[in-house]
Amino acid sequence: MGCGVGSDLTDRPKGVSDEGLNELFHGPLEEFTGARNEVAKSLRSSGEPRAADWVKGLKKPSRAAWLVNQLAARKPKEVRRLLDAGEKLRAAQEEMLAGAADREKLREVAAGEREAIDTLVGTAEAIGREHGVGSQILDRVGETLQAATTDPEVAEAIEKGWLDRERRASGIGLVGSATPKAPARGPKRGEREAADRRARQQEAKRRKEAERKLAAAEKKLEREQAKLERAQEKVEEAEQAVHDAELDMHAARRALDDI
Repeated sequence: MGCGVGSDLTDRPKGVSDEGLNELFHGPLEEFTGARNEVAKSLRSSGEPRAADWVKGLKKPSRAAWLVNQLAARKPKEVRRLLDAGEKLRAAQEEMLAGAADREKLREVAAGEREAIDTLVGTAEAIGREHGVGSQILDRVGETLQAATTDPEVAEAIEKGWLDRERRASGIGLVGSATPKAPARGPKRGEREAADRRARQQEAKRRKEAERKLAAAEKKLEREQAKLERAQEKVEEAEQAVHDAELDMHAARRALDDI
């Protein structure tokens, strides 16, 4: 699954359980790297090097992704409600593209999805308040939740709460401009069909270009997050080294005092 954790979930070793992933991705963000490394170390000591390498490859979630994971852990019913609304909206959009959509129905399902997102973002804001989360991160949380509507894989990752980065909807916004196609009649039927064809071709072109830009942006984000994680690990290693040095100093001082 490309939208979930850094390692490939479809090739997850048997030694890595759902419960283990939940502990990592649903736990405190600042403890993720240390907890992940401890799990990898334990697996390696238990003779499971492949599982250890897989766990070591897990990326620390961005703050927005971590908040979405918290929603999955704390508000599973609300998350399920959003995903159900997203499925209905995808179906309604497909009907619209086929020329068989009911505009009122489309607006109704879109409103249900929007309400579910607003409720979850409100919860994320309450959680984030304890961690100094700003409005930009909450915007990314909302975008990630909305991405569940256009991408079933994102929806699955959100439901499990194993995201390592925020996501954005890759589809074209259809609800605001959705207009049901009236049955073509009379001598202008051919013109209408040609216009519909051109509109679909233009939309496909815009979608392809938007997806290309999204893929490039996601790759750039992954590179920068990898740099950040490496820097954070160096800081954590340095802090541990300082802590060890302090322990050695105190031990040496006690030994001197005993002489």
